[in-house]
Amino acid sequence: MIFKYLLISLSATIIPVFTYAQKLPNVQQKSQRAPQEIKIDGKCTEWKNQFQAYNHATDVYYTISNDNDNLYLTIQATNHTTINKILGGGIVFTVNTADEKNLKKGISLTYPILDAHNRVWVNLLDQPDPAAGPEAAREADSIMTVKNRDFAKSSKVIGVTSMKDVDTLISVYNRDQIKAAATFDKRLIFTYELSVDLKKLGLDINKPTSFAYNLTLPGVDMVAVYKAAGSVKLLTKGYVIPTGKLPGFSDDYIAKNQPTFPHKVHLSDFLNSTGFWGEYTLAK
Repeated sequence: MIFKYLLISLSATIIPVFTYAQKLPNVQQKSQRAPQEIKIDGKCTEWKNQFQAYNHATDVYYTISNDNDNLYLTIQATNHTTINKILGGGIVFTVNTADEKNLKKGISLTYPILDAHNRVWVNLLDQPDPAAGPEAAREADSIMTVKNRDFAKSSKVIGVTSMKDVDTLISVYNRDQIKAAATFDKRLIFTYELSVDLKKLGLDINKPTSFAYNLTLPGVDMVAVYKAAGSVKLLTKGYVIPTGKLPGFSDDYIAKNQPTFPHKVHLSDFLNSTGFWGEYTLAK
């Protein structure tokens, strides 16, 4: 009965999301002015949870937008494998103002950056449904609060590549006009927001030429994560079985909060880098 309820609950969540994803283009097709009330807080309420594209290679919804001063990137991931891949390896956003699909010649921003001893994982399969009743709603709210607290403690750094007069690692509280934030909601859906000053990218709202951009999920080496824990056993089919506990977490925390990692992890789900190119013109 419990298994049947779980399937019904998952289906109720997954089917509407899948239908919505089918209606969106794989890559954003048009320019988008950012809402006047936009705020980099890891929430997409100003977008009414609507996105310009759903990319199949990276399995994320996303919108690129701008106002007169900043370029914005909003991303949402609903699949627990994708979310954990982001938590383990971050998201790399690259802008190439020469409109070339060349990562080495672009400016790249990476967020979040979490080391092997400060991981935050999620398990959507065991997440209580907030609509299932008051008790489930309270439990979901409690888990969301803990995850957001742990993520906020661990995600204090933004990686920067090839941006003039900006260090390669900067605090999220920087003075370089670069902002990044991400949060979980009660269903542990992950929303990520990034903004960067147009001038830092060599862009000008008065000269809105097109530029190439790239979104990459580098993936995470789970073998390295478990080696940090002490020991690991790698099987021939590409599965890893940890023989030590994850670093920085108690056994009780792992039992209640970790995803499928404590038992089996298929490396290709997390290790492989996925990404895509698109083109964008600033919206005046």
